[in-house]
Amino acid sequence: MDVVIGLVVGLVAGVASGMAGVGGGVVMVPAMALLLSFDQQLAQGTSALAIVFTAAAASVVNLRNGRLSVKSAAVLGVGGLFGGFAGARFATMLDPDVLQRLFGIFVLVSGLRVGVSALRSAVVSRHST
Repeated sequence: MDVVIGLVVGLVAGVASGMAGVGGGVVMVPAMALLLSFDQQLAQGTSALAIVFTAAAASVVNLRNGRLSVKSAAVLGVGGLFGGFAGARFATMLDPDVLQRLFGIFVLVSGLRVGVSALRSAVVSRHST
């Protein structure tokens, strides 16, 4: 792996995750596939571990600023533990090309939902002023 590209990808993913709360995998997985020639399964597996460091750093800052519910995070984390295990097992059974398409659809739908929500909020705030 090209260390410089890896550091830049991690930096961009960390900034996106820290600022917007998006999963760093949304940045890391496509970047690893495009820039580092990782197949989808390797990119997703690598991203899953790399995100631990991003999440830990952002969590420290959010905890210090009173923007973290430890109880909620623990409940979500337990669900995520089991869901992550099941999802990773399922991903290893899929053809990497199929997995890549599913990932793309997930990112596209998620992006559309955020975009529509932002537009609705802008329209509501515009009409309320």
